[in-house]
Amino acid sequence: MTDQYTDLTQTAPSHLQTAVFYEIKDMPRGETATILFAEDPAIVLHSLNLQLRNNLRWEISRTEAGQWLTVIHRAEDVPPVDVLDALKRDHKRLDAMFSQVIHLTDQNHLVQAHAIMQAFVEGLRRHLAVEHDILAKAIRTPPNAMGQDPTAAMMQEHNEILNQSVMIELSFEETDATPASISPLLAILAGYLSKHEYREEASLFPIWTGAINKAPEAARSALFAQVMATLDGTL
Repeated sequence: MTDQYTDLTQTAPSHLQTAVFYEIKDMPRGETATILFAEDPAIVLHSLNLQLRNNLRWEISRTEAGQWLTVIHRAEDVPPVDVLDALKRDHKRLDAMFSQVIHLTDQNHLVQAHAIMQAFVEGLRRHLAVEHDILAKAIRTPPNAMGQDPTAAMMQEHNEILNQSVMIELSFEETDATPASISPLLAILAGYLSKHEYREEASLFPIWTGAINKAPEAARSALFAQVMATLDGTL
């Protein structure tokens, strides 16, 4: 692992977030960025991390001179820290696989696309097993302003996503399968997946996070271990 060092103690507070972004935007896997700040950078880093879809991790320490030394990593270079971190990472992993399926299908590499689609469906089943069989059963969610159970709504969408995914997987096995016959199905599912993940991470994940954080440490640890075992080392 290599490291780059930057001193931002003289950078104006209004420019800090942009400065940090340019320091880490091209940082490859396995590298870290060590940045020195004049003030606690936690708010700046959290704001930047939201824009980058939670792709950063960091450790902050105070120097003897009263400055703030921060080591920034790419999220995939460190293990998940909790249940929701694991689920968000799995969303990204599945999204990347599905993007590969789309690209390979467009290039008429249907055999390779089919193999990745099969792996995507298997990964999706594991992901849904966590959300349906573990979290939804362990955490009750209150009705929203419309009187609907947000967990029930997400689970209904999950079933539709899984059904569409299996249908696409089977479409690759048709003797007359072509990019023209499969690509439209992939495009429809891609849009559905994107909207679903956004709604889920914005509405349901905060509820689950709050409930998990209120549980005793032993219960949180046991739940995390169960989730990671169900995802089976895919992160």
